[in-house]
Amino acid sequence: MIAVTGGGTGGHIFPNIAIIEELRRRDVDNIIWIGTRGGTEKEFAGRLGIPFYGVRTGKLRRYFSIKNLVDIFWVFIGVIQALTLLKKLRPEVLFSKGGFVSVPPVIAARILRIPVVTHESDTVPGLSTKIISRFAKVVCVGFEDTLRYFKEGRAVYTGNPIRDVIRNSDPHRGLKHLGFKNSLPVVFVVGGSLGASKINNTVWELCDSSEAGSLKFNIVHQCGKGKRREGLNTSNYRQYEILEDEMGDILKASTIIVSRAGAGALNEIGFFGKPSILIPLPTSQSRGEQINNAHYFVDKNAAILIPDEKLSSQVLMKEVSELLDKPEKLERMGENAGKLLRDSAEREIVDIIQRFYKK
Repeated sequence: MIAVTGGGTGGHIFPNIAIIEELRRRDVDNIIWIGTRGGTEKEFAGRLGIPFYGVRTGKLRRYFSIKNLVDIFWVFIGVIQALTLLKKLRPEVLFSKGGFVSVPPVIAARILRIPVVTHESDTVPGLSTKIISRFAKVVCVGFEDTLRYFKEGRAVYTGNPIRDVIRNSDPHRGLKHLGFKNSLPVVFVVGGSLGASKINNTVWELCDSSEAGSLKFNIVHQCGKGKRREGLNTSNYRQYEILEDEMGDILKASTIIVSRAGAGALNEIGFFGKPSILIPLPTSQSRGEQINNAHYFVDKNAAILIPDEKLSSQVLMKEVSELLDKPEKLERMGENAGKLLRDSAEREIVDIIQRFYKK
């Protein structure tokens, strides 16, 4: 049996899906998923037909907070729950996608001497990865520069896993799904699987502006579950709460991607070799990993950065228009983004997992 753990957001869920898909291609079907009770990952495990087990966990912060005392308690409870579960099921190896969802199962696996393989997607490791890496046999990283944060021989550069729904994409199918009545460039605005209020409001403001009727590009907008706004009748605009099976098709059909800078989003941007405008989460809402990710792409001339505090409909319109007026720059940015991807991640990671899997 192989256990996978991770969840909370798409950045932790989607790589697990890619690993499970690769395991199944190798006729490995005895797989379980350990996540948080009531977490989004439970739904995805169900779609894949993977048995799901929920445990408690807590989020530890780098700064002083009374919440840390409560969350340490929940981490301890989660470790006890994970110990009971793993002792009963006895998987031969645990694959961890990181995040605080993974901490209790990883600690429990170490206590039971179950080998752990973990993966870090971001350019700079987070606190959970720093904790988990102490218990892991192998640390896989999504970007080559990330190797410098680990002792030599502890980490392996594999790249970030890609799901089949992204790999098996078709731009013609994407354009057909969108149904635009013109051949204008497509600008795909992605606020993440949970949506992003600042980005959503900026796009809606642009659609409400006097310039909306004369846009020289089409806008496709993933706004997040339950965040759809009605009454936007611009013919150049398509709005979706969540894109699932169509995600890869639309990404491939797009000319420019406007996105947060989570590692999962950047990985898919790199896979398709697309130029992007990145709007990373500010440090008031994160530990700053998205800012580091965005600067990594910008420094490689693969993206343009708009700080969250400077985002407005006018700024977004200006950046998109200027890029579309420079096709050579667009092409060069896309090529550079493609060079940042290692296109064999799920295969290399499963090779490592199978070192510890006997059957």
